[in-house]
Amino acid sequence: MRAALWTFAAVMLASWVWPGCGPTVPAEKYDQLHQQWLDAQRQEDDLAREKEQLRKANKTLADQVETLQRLGPDRLEKLYHVTSIELGRYTGGVDLDGKDGHDAIKVYLDPLDRHGSTIKAAGEVSIRLFDLAEPAEKNLIGEYRWSVDELAEQWRGGFGVYRFSFICPWKAGPPRHDQITVRAEFVDYLTGRRFSTQRVCKVNLATQGPVPPTAGATGPATAPTADAPQETPQPAE
Repeated sequence: MRAALWTFAAVMLASWVWPGCGPTVPAEKYDQLHQQWLDAQRQEDDLAREKEQLRKANKTLADQVETLQRLGPDRLEKLYHVTSIELGRYTGGVDLDGKDGHDAIKVYLDPLDRHGSTIKAAGEVSIRLFDLAEPAEKNLIGEYRWSVDELAEQWRGGFGVYRFSFICPWKAGPPRHDQITVRAEFVDYLTGRRFSTQRVCKVNLATQGPVPPTAGATGPATAPTADAPQETPQPAE
């Protein structure tokens, strides 16, 4: 860059010292050297700006380091961050289609700080539903996950109470038992800590059994047809 500047300066000096000798550099060469000089000048200006930006960035980082050192290593304990989670007491089955029986579990999740207050914390959530009356190899009846970006959309409130809420529909039809274990896990993005909790909730299953006799009919009850719901066998206690 500086070599181009000196070359252009030397050519200009030669033209000034011997003005009566005619042009010492062809016009095309002169234009080329002039353009190189302009490019070198722009590059030098760009480098100066970048140097100033780096100086400011270093100053900002140095100020941050000084502030963090002054606050001390225990500053995280002074922040409002998640120390535990719990499932809301209204966590339980919900009816989504207006038909008999619940179609899903609605889960209310409270991330709590050290004072026991619910806070809107960034993180990831996973929820698993278990029908523990089933054999161990098939008692997991649903698994659901929300990323940190999706989690923000699950923050709900009403009557001054705000918390995360999730709808977890049945994955393969309703369970066979009405006691469902809800297990939730929260990964806090601020501290990287992982929290879990669980509770058992009762759900309403669709009524099953033989079709009742028609009102006013006489004689034995009509046997259930192939389209009528059948009673689901229960496992031996």
